[in-house]
Amino acid sequence: MALWGGLGQAATVAQLVGADIGGLIAMIMQAAMTAQQNKKECEQLARRVFTIAELLQHLQDPEVLRRPEIRRPLTGLDDTLQEAHELVLSCQDKSAVYRLVMAGRQADKFRDVQSRIDSYLLLFPVISHMDITRRLDRIYNILLPNDMAGPSMSPVSMPQIPVPASQDATKIYWKEPHGLQKFNFKELAKASNNFAPDRKIGEGGSGSVYMGCLPDGRVVAIKRRGVNSPQGMEPFKAEIAILSAIRYKHIVPLYGYCVLIEEKRKRHLLRPSRKVKKEKEHLLVYEYMENGSLYHHLHGPTTSSSSSPVMASWKTRVEILLGVSRAIEYLQSCGEQPIIHRDIKTSNILLDGNWVPRLTDFGLAITWEGPGHEEAVSGTYGYVAPEYAMTGILNSSVDIYGFGVVMLEVLTTKRPYFSKEREEEKTEECEQEGKNTEEDKEESEREEEEKKIQELHEWQKRDVFGRHNLVSIALPLIEAGEVWKVLDRRPAAEPTARQLEAAELVAQTAARCLRLRWEERPAISEVVANLEKALELVRCDG
Repeated sequence: MALWGGLGQAATVAQLVGADIGGLIAMIMQAAMTAQQNKKECEQLARRVFTIAELLQHLQDPEVLRRPEIRRPLTGLDDTLQEAHELVLSCQDKSAVYRLVMAGRQADKFRDVQSRIDSYLLLFPVISHMDITRRLDRIYNILLPNDMAGPSMSPVSMPQIPVPASQDATKIYWKEPHGLQKFNFKELAKASNNFAPDRKIGEGGSGSVYMGCLPDGRVVAIKRRGVNSPQGMEPFKAEIAILSAIRYKHIVPLYGYCVLIEEKRKRHLLRPSRKVKKEKEHLLVYEYMENGSLYHHLHGPTTSSSSSPVMASWKTRVEILLGVSRAIEYLQSCGEQPIIHRDIKTSNILLDGNWVPRLTDFGLAITWEGPGHEEAVSGTYGYVAPEYAMTGILNSSVDIYGFGVVMLEVLTTKRPYFSKEREEEKTEECEQEGKNTEEDKEESEREEEEKKIQELHEWQKRDVFGRHNLVSIALPLIEAGEVWKVLDRRPAAEPTARQLEAAELVAQTAARCLRLRWEERPAISEVVANLEKALELVRCDG
């Protein structure tokens, strides 16, 4: 089976339904990238198929998948994917006469296949519901975005693709770091009040983060992780190797590190016991970023983000995007080999006291060795470039794709996968406050009925957990010149002409960054130049 990178769980599904689902998805994606005709329709179809690929990995319970009521509906998925593959293949180079004769028929086929794929997506909430009693906490902590889950939810914005601990993924070779302070555990424990719960400022796949104050007065963020974490020591080594060698205004500075050694006595029957040293924890010490993450300001509670300049100013938002793009540009040009971050997302963009953006979390970063460089797929679902997810082969635009998703988030304040109900819940509550009369009540009931009907149609755009895919929804509107339909209105209820022009420029740049074919994505220098132009447009509007 031609399964790709992070699609390991699809093997389970394929074995149960007797279909090479992973292989079909890979072939559809490849054919869509090389289509010569109906390119827009092929890309839209491929993005829906890619959504299936990402979400198949969440069906992890073999007992649930073996149930007849689950297997029967899935048995036709391979047929639908096979038709999708044949349809996209038919869009390769054809004569003008063929295109004229087949245009109408192909349009009908695209609509039919798209509808059938969407119907399969409707099955997954049922499967998820049957699975939910077995692993409720796991769904809350891994699959759902930050504030869409219950109390046990991790602050990571999207589920992260696991990296096997045994792989040599970093391609960054360990050596004793220079220019970094080596802290001892006791002073870091004292600085963070013994890692008190009220000092915890973050938690995710890379460990827990605490705020601390060093004896010299420096306020720091201390990342603490155990050596037995699924990713092993590789992220720790990667961060030290990269951040000890670079200093840049848009990258969070690393002050130092600590390796906690635990000594145990090993007993022997025939000879005296001896002490054995064993690494227990790894800690990294960064400069503290006073204003938290971009994710928090875009998606956090309304009460805490309403006064944020991120929410109030297009100028601030574009400045943040520009700073991050310059950080990516710096990484690609600062050494003999480009550095690829591999996890560009809003939760990895921090803001200092002056609202200057700083890129952080280099645990997955690697140096790119050039064309053909292959790695086990890692990153965060929703941000990973499709061709890298398919093949594991890296290219210089992997970070550009992730940054394209970030640009859409900043324009829309929607997550890569989002729940329309939760996003609009607060607005609806405010609108209902003044409805007290019988007439208002009847109007409210009518609106509720209309809403239910609309929700049925909206299912066609949702993923398997009832969430909307931002890229699939936003790109068609951007390409149609209707960016204003997805634009967040909180910075300006009635955007000025210059603000709309700037938003259009950012949106079109994001759309190019999100091209399925990585060769068609812009160079990071071009992205920087476009964001500089956008900043000039909004600078006068504040």
